[in-house]
Amino acid sequence: MAKKILEVTKETRTGRNIEFQDTRNHKKIRIEELVNRLETGNSAYNADYCVKHDKNGVKYVASKPDGNDKNNLG
Repeated sequence: MAKKILEVTKETRTGRNIEFQDTRNHKKIRIEELVNRLETGNSAYNADYCVKHDKNGVKYVASKPDGNDKNNLG
């Protein structure tokens, strides 16, 4: 399995990821900036991550499935 490009560095009290760090250049990225980059489609992160919505419509970032049923949820 390849090393993840993004690591979570900060989350809310409820566990929502709100800050990430790029493991290649160590730049910190807030959730708003990351969602914006992914939604524009012109980002180095688009190959590995996507934007999803929770039941309240709040956007969050998820890694794309890698095809391995043992490595992905549901």
